[in-house]
Amino acid sequence: MRQFFRVFMLPLAFATHALAQDTTSVTFSEETSLITEQRFIDRYENVFMTKIPTRKMFKLGYLATTYNGIGLNAAFEYKVLPAWSLEATLTSRAIIDGNSLTINRFQRQLSGRNLFASIGSRWYFEMNKRIARQQSANNFSGSYLAISYERSLSAIQSHRSRQHFSLTYGLQSRFLSNGFLDFSLGLYYVSPYLSVYRTDYPEVPGFTARNFAIASRSLLGIAFGDWKRNHKGPLCDVLHCDYFVKQHFKIRLPELNIGIESQSIRGEVGYERKLGKSPLSVNLSVWNETTNSSSGGSSFVVVGEAQFRWYYLQKRQVRKGKASDNLSGLYVGSRFAYNYYRSVIRFIVPVDPQRAVFSSWDTSAGILTGYQQRLFQKLYFDATVSYSGASVQKRFLKVNRAELQAKAGIGFAF
Repeated sequence: MRQFFRVFMLPLAFATHALAQDTTSVTFSEETSLITEQRFIDRYENVFMTKIPTRKMFKLGYLATTYNGIGLNAAFEYKVLPAWSLEATLTSRAIIDGNSLTINRFQRQLSGRNLFASIGSRWYFEMNKRIARQQSANNFSGSYLAISYERSLSAIQSHRSRQHFSLTYGLQSRFLSNGFLDFSLGLYYVSPYLSVYRTDYPEVPGFTARNFAIASRSLLGIAFGDWKRNHKGPLCDVLHCDYFVKQHFKIRLPELNIGIESQSIRGEVGYERKLGKSPLSVNLSVWNETTNSSSGGSSFVVVGEAQFRWYYLQKRQVRKGKASDNLSGLYVGSRFAYNYYRSVIRFIVPVDPQRAVFSSWDTSAGILTGYQQRLFQKLYFDATVSYSGASVQKRFLKVNRAELQAKAGIGFAF
């Protein structure tokens, strides 16, 4: 009997346990909640327009070189292939030396001997790879190798037109919807000869190594083309307007010319500091141009300048959340400058003395207006227009001349 009970009850226990497992149920439910829409900004893409397709672009800009002076540049660039473009330009050389465009000299500078036309081609050697990696669209932003030919529209030296043949490496970048920057460094062959200061120096016939130079070229301005305007987000999302900047050191991109016949370099450094919590600042800068010619001369120019700037829209922009307490925006102010010039002429023919030294200085004071913008953390852009009266050689209170100047620069800020 006990054996029968064991045999009968054991399967029943297993069956009961199995039935208990079958009665277990699993239920699923779905809950909905409101999720705030997130917007992620690619700051690099929005600032430099790397994802915006562009096949043709018209550019107007401020051109600065040491081998051919400072002036205005108009260019049209057209993409033949994603990595290959053609470019035609027209340049007006407004001033040969100096650090700004002097408006009252335009009348005599805008002539055939100061107008240059050029044609060239650019190879954007990384463009195809960047497009394949979806890092860029087919446009004009990126590193390039270029070859070009430039010629003055009338005779300049030795009754001949000036010619520039160049092979350069450069970087061109868009900035927001209608800005651009183009900086290059390359090898130039200048004919008839390198010196921009003499117009009657005899030209050595044929090909000569002294006409070669390593030179830089910087161009910045506005651009128009076949792209759609970018409306991805507020300007502060891409310019880091929330940064608090009380002071910064500034180093402008230099312009240099290193050749056998002549060498020259232009550079500028500055320091700016806010005055307390006010939208006022003091901007101090030193600009220098040094030139040396193996044909018998050298020159040294230094300009020390102090500016008092008032960023008059800053408080209103801060209240609207479009800016912060920094050193960016529109400004007006006053300027005081000290200009020193020294030149040395070495005579090739035997005379006594064998060299002559000339030096002069003047001071100037005036008013200015401009716009400065910090870009990300390490770059800056600054453009000013000023009107000043100058006093020559120890006459601080007597104005000998007045001039209207315009200049622009881009560089590194720390």
